[in-house]
This record gives sequence, C-alpha cells and structure tokens, in this order.
Amino acid sequence: MKKRIVAVLIVLAAVLIASVYIANEYLIQARQEQFVFPVDASSGFQSEAKTSSFETSSQDDDTLTSLIDLRSDETLIGVVSQDFNGDGYDDQINAVKTASSPYISLIVGIYNPDNFAYEREAVIATQIIQSSSFSFTGMDLTGDHRTALVYQGFKENGDSVLQAFFLLQRAGAIIVKMIADLSGDGSIFIQQVDRYDEYDRSRANGASYPIWVYKSDSAGNGTDQLQICYDWSVSEGCYKETKRLRVAGIKIAQKELERIQDGTVETFAGFLNGLWCKKSPDGDYYVFFDYDGREIIFFRQEEEIYEWTRSNLRRNGIYLFTVNQEIENLQRRIDVSLRNVDEINLRIQDDVRMLITETNLWDGSYKKLLPGSRAEKEGGSSGTDFVRILEQEKGWKMADDTSVVFDGGFYTATGDIINDSGLYTKVTVLGADYIQFRSNTENPLFKGMYMISFLSDDSTGALVFKPYKVLPDGTHPSGEKTVLLTR
Repeated sequence: MKKRIVAVLIVLAAVLIASVYIANEYLIQARQEQFVFPVDASSGFQSEAKTSSFETSSQDDDTLTSLIDLRSDETLIGVVSQDFNGDGYDDQINAVKTASSPYISLIVGIYNPDNFAYEREAVIATQIIQSSSFSFTGMDLTGDHRTALVYQGFKENGDSVLQAFFLLQRAGAIIVKMIADLSGDGSIFIQQVDRYDEYDRSRANGASYPIWVYKSDSAGNGTDQLQICYDWSVSEGCYKETKRLRVAGIKIAQKELERIQDGTVETFAGFLNGLWCKKSPDGDYYVFFDYDGREIIFFRQEEEIYEWTRSNLRRNGIYLFTVNQEIENLQRRIDVSLRNVDEINLRIQDDVRMLITETNLWDGSYKKLLPGSRAEKEGGSSGTDFVRILEQEKGWKMADDTSVVFDGGFYTATGDIINDSGLYTKVTVLGADYIQFRSNTENPLFKGMYMISFLSDDSTGALVFKPYKVLPDGTHPSGEKTVLLTR
C-alpha cells in the first residue's frame, strides 16, 4: 500500500514539473513574439516572427511611441515610420523639442536588422518653433521610388518654409542630403501630378512633383505676388527654379492700405469679418469670417464650420489656422492675400498630415458682400422677421442631418446625436433683434440668445445663428458654437 502511494506521489510530482516547464516555455515564447520587427517592404510581410504587436505599433504612430532611445531633455511631439534609406525596412523619424532650443528637431532612426533595433543616426534642425504649424512626412517627391523626408511650417517672422532631404546609405553610415530649401511670405504647396499606372506596376520612374512658392513682390506693386515653381533637377540633384509668374495686384491707396494693415491681427481680422463670395460657373462659394466668435464658415451646397485657432500676419495678408468643429483631426490652413479694400484671394490647405494637393475648389478671389448689398441683414437693422421665416419652413436641416422645426414658439430638434426641444421668443436689445431659446433638455442644441442672419445673398438659403450674451455694456458674441440651418 505504501509503495503504491509513493508511486502516485512520484507521478504527480513529475506532472507538476512538466506543467511548470511547459508554462515557462510558453511565456518565453510569448515574450519573444511581442518584439516589434519592421516590415520587409519587398516581401510585404515581416522578416521575423509575424505577430499582431507590429500591426498595433504601426497603426498607432499617432500615440507618439518612440522606437528610438530619446534623451532626458527631449520631448516627443511627432512620429513618422517609413523606409527612408531603401533597405526594405521601416525606419522612424521623431520630431522632438528640447530644453536647450526652442526649435523643433528631427531625429533620424534607421532600423538595423542585424540587432533588431533602431539606431540614432542624425539630428536635423528645423526652422520651426510652433508645433501647431509644423508637419512632416515621407513621400516620393522625385518620382524615382525614393522616399524623401519633407517638413513644412512657419518661421518666427511668419514666413512659410519647406525643406526636403534624402537619407543616403554610404559605407554603413547615413548621409543627410538636402534636396529642397524653400521659403516665402506666402504659401508653399507640393503639386501632385499623375504618374500613371506604369509607375506602380513596372517600377518605372514617374514625373517629379513641382513645388510652388508664393511670395510678395517687394519691387513692384504693394499687392503684386510672385508664383515661383521649383522642380527636380537630376543633373544637380536638388530642386531648382523652373518658372516665375507675376500676378498683378490692384493698386490700393496708401491710406486705405495702412488702415487695413497696421501690423495687428485684430485690425486685419476686423477687415475680414463678414461674408465673402466667389462667383463660379458651378455655383457661388461663400466664406463667413467671425473673428469675435473665432469661427469660419464655408458654405456652398452644405456648410463646414471651422474653429479659428491662430493667426500669423505677413506682408500683404494673413495665415489662418483652423480646426473642423465636427472632425477635430481635420485641420485647414487658409492663406489670405489682400487684393483690394473689398477683395481677397484665398488658398486653402486641408491638412491631415501636410498639404499634398494640386487644386482646391475653394481657392480664388472673393468679393466682400457689404451690408445693404446682400440679404444678410441683422434683425434689428433690417426689420427682417426671422421668427416668421423660421416658422414658414416645415423643417430645417443641419450638417449632420438633424431636423429642426419651429412652430408657435416651440421648437424640436431630432437627429442621430441631438434630441432637443424647448421654447423660443424674439427679444430686442439696444435696437437689435435676437431670438432667445430655453431648452427642456440637459444637452440643448440652442443655448441662450442668437442673432440670426442670411448666410448668402440669397434670402431663401441658409440661416446663421450666431450666439450672443447680454452684458451691462451691451451684447457680445458668446463662446458657444455657431449654428447653421439650411432649408
């Protein structure tokens, strides 16, 4: 009996030891499989253990995870992972700020497949201080299937800058070669041209991307502008000027020019305030600037509302940095050039990472629609009965398809994310008419008082609900969102 018990205990001990050994081997293997390996671009899959951890790391670049060893005084503000040296493995470029310099730096990390690590090879100093105006990426600028590192932003004096580099592998070392160094007091954009199917199918070379630089012509008229095209020169190995165009501005009286451009953002923004229109065969384009409310509304067949976050003055215009109110990672940079006391030129740059567009339907010359020349008349000055207009329409629509109905002092708003109802009434303050709302819900669409106006010169079109608050010295725009309703 004792021998049988001892035999059972020996078997149990052997099973326990085997279980511990197997579990330990499994954990070691699991840890090894979590090691991140870069993608082998030539084969389309990883060179080592293929795990989901790489997919997470690759997709989560926006979470700012550095695979390069950073120093204690370096703060990570951006990451781009692409194959920059052409060895088939993804490298990593980190944008950092340090305590010793206000300028953003780019740290070049090249993947070494021999030791499965990212090695810090070079540091590129940029001319940019503000991270909100800075963007960088990798792209095939020259059309020969080489990925160039490109960064773009705005210098302290408001000038825009674009620089591009090749990261060349030479005798085991990385050489940083600058191929473009462009700047100007206007916008800079990369014109993406069609490279056709052969570029992707047969690895044949495609056309290079021209880079356009817009500058003020200091030698000519105060509002003249130079448009300079730079293109890739194979013989010189860098971008060279290939074309220069002069766009003549309209002569503005010096007194008017000084009134608009006194060197302050507030004065130029005050000049922009209001509705501007671009006439086009495919329909009119409207841009509504509201500096007090820090909003810009783009309206054609439907509206887009952007938060006006920052402004940079330049010689004959201003840069505006905006963020879409509905999609926060959709940023839009607006380059405004002064053409006349009632005319401006706009260049729109929709920016997720950086500008890579050829044309934009919003670009062009806009005329200001002045009070008295359009239908946007505020309630108190025009006598327009907006309550009657609201109630005559069976239903109004918002950009997210929310339906709003006004009827006899009661309103209802119904949509996927909005379900609101309450009361409204007309209020006159200091001779101006407002609509005051009182919601019955905890998350109201309308909050307080609004001044209503027509968005365009078509009085049958959209209505702008601009929020106001009443203070002892009068009414002032509030910090609430502007609401735009269409029929």
